[in-house]
Amino acid sequence: MKILDRGLKFTPTPKQDNVDLIKDTEEFCRKLRLREYFQNEENTDESLVRNKSNFKPPPNRDKHLDEFIRCLQSSARSNDISMNTHIKDNITRREREAIKSLASDNSIIIKEADKGGAIVIMDTDHYKEMVLDQLNDNNFYKELVSNEDSKTMRRIRKFTNNFADNLTKKEVDYLTNFEIKSSNFYGLPKIHKSKEIQNGLEGKNSLYIKLPRPTDLKLRPIVAGPACPTHRLSNLLDILLKPLCQLVPSYVRDDLDFLGHIPDTVELNTEMVSFDVTSLYTNIPHTLGLEAIAFWIDKYHNQIHERFSKDFILEGIKIVLENNHFVFDGRNFLQIKGTAMGTKVAPTYATLVLGFLEEKLFNETERRFGNPFAQYIRFNWKRYLDDCFIFWTRSTEDLQEYHTILNNLHPSIKFTLEKSRLELPFLDILIIKEGRKIITDLYYKKTDSHQYLVFNSCHPSHVKRNIPFNMARRVCTIVIDETRRNGRLQELKTFLLRQKYPNDLIDIAIEKAKSIPTADLRSTRRGRQENNKEIPLVVTHNPRNLNIYNSVKQCFPILQQSQNLKELIDPKSIIYSRRQPPNLKKLLTRARFSSDEEKRTVAKSVTDVGMFAGIVVGCIIAFLIVVIACYVYIRGRNSRGPYHQAKT
Repeated sequence: MKILDRGLKFTPTPKQDNVDLIKDTEEFCRKLRLREYFQNEENTDESLVRNKSNFKPPPNRDKHLDEFIRCLQSSARSNDISMNTHIKDNITRREREAIKSLASDNSIIIKEADKGGAIVIMDTDHYKEMVLDQLNDNNFYKELVSNEDSKTMRRIRKFTNNFADNLTKKEVDYLTNFEIKSSNFYGLPKIHKSKEIQNGLEGKNSLYIKLPRPTDLKLRPIVAGPACPTHRLSNLLDILLKPLCQLVPSYVRDDLDFLGHIPDTVELNTEMVSFDVTSLYTNIPHTLGLEAIAFWIDKYHNQIHERFSKDFILEGIKIVLENNHFVFDGRNFLQIKGTAMGTKVAPTYATLVLGFLEEKLFNETERRFGNPFAQYIRFNWKRYLDDCFIFWTRSTEDLQEYHTILNNLHPSIKFTLEKSRLELPFLDILIIKEGRKIITDLYYKKTDSHQYLVFNSCHPSHVKRNIPFNMARRVCTIVIDETRRNGRLQELKTFLLRQKYPNDLIDIAIEKAKSIPTADLRSTRRGRQENNKEIPLVVTHNPRNLNIYNSVKQCFPILQQSQNLKELIDPKSIIYSRRQPPNLKKLLTRARFSSDEEKRTVAKSVTDVGMFAGIVVGCIIAFLIVVIACYVYIRGRNSRGPYHQAKT
């Protein structure tokens, strides 16, 4: 419990790893050779996606570059185990053993809650029952006799052949040439919707609550397939269709974008109303989805990359929808309705489908309520995926009629309604109405654990030191009322102190965030643009390893001796980036599920295969013995003399 209390984002200090360091250093050196080889030539290839190239330019083109690379590789290989002996573990030996014990305990399943960051520990058999209860619903899933990934890949290859004029060679290679792995099905516990769990939390101030198998706990279905046959096609389709989302009138990018649509004042009788679509991803029929995508392509065809036809996109979407195969507990399934929550194009697809239904909604609203109110709805109805919000200015009877219109847009798509004249949450924002004035506050679900990253987690120092400022900035962005803001900032300080952040660091971060004008805080401008001249140096963060970036800086004067490289590679263009070593989530949670029953089945299959293989091998050996014996006999007869042959 002590190790789990640190949260699944917590990263234990890894052991020294020369192998990773050398590998990362060699990849950086390869990037330098590529820069020298291509001389910053502009990439004329118009491919939207492509496989990662393994091309490595030959050495001996520039002696200074060769010397720099030798110097850097020598530093990486000399990573001495005694170099960073002062680095201490951030967990004890008993805690490290506890991690191993939790990871190997087959009687429990550890999952992160669907929302709020809490950790949920379930009995393995209970988790299996809940998942199979979903998968046994024949309206959405179908069990298959065998794995059909190979069949799907054949369909994708046929698809790329049929639409060869839409694709470059590199795009075809990207879609068809990779190592496939079957998708795995898992469920995230929706504890924020469980009344039993919420009641169990009432009045409790303990590290955890114990509720044996709550009957109203549901799982959010996730299909994890980062290397499944359709994942690359899904990624390309997402790139093509995503620009259309911003043209949907109701589209909201995130909570910061939503803040820009909240008025300062409303009419006195205004109600705040939110609608939520029930199980959106799994309830979209394929016919509705394809009709919606065709509608948006026809309406904004100039927003689609000119090389790709409407038929290409629709056939591609069809392949992704109809081939959502996955594995659970050694059994193969197919999702026959809806789209998988996990495939890349799913959020874009869902946004466009609801946007298509909203066009019908606006037309029906105009027919029932007249044009002025239909226009009001068009400009004030806002939606983030399946969450919708509007300030309602008409009667309760009209609201009920409007709700009926929503639920009649399509038989498979149903909306639930929440309303209030005082306060109502939407995303992470609590919208409060005081008379005619609208103010905003932070919104936390009852099951939110506030389990932020612990300060002694093995993350780069700048990451942890930026967390208090970024969180304080978020508070100041959402909460403008000074009294409420100060209260929320003190609450944040309490949460961060519990996670062992230094008091001074928190205070400085809060004061810095409070000094930023509200207009700047709520600006929707994004971060810096990607610079093609940058050369990333990416290494796995490990305080026990040599800081290779320091070695780069020490060896860099060697590069400066080359006039060519001096112009091509600037010290500021080298971006030092660190990937995270395995955290508790990676160490303790798995997408793949296998019970003891599956292991026995696999063991039996292996035994059966072994017996069959033994019989086959035995038959082959016996056959070879007979063939060899016949050959020896015939050869012996032919080698005898004429006298013996005549006598015979």
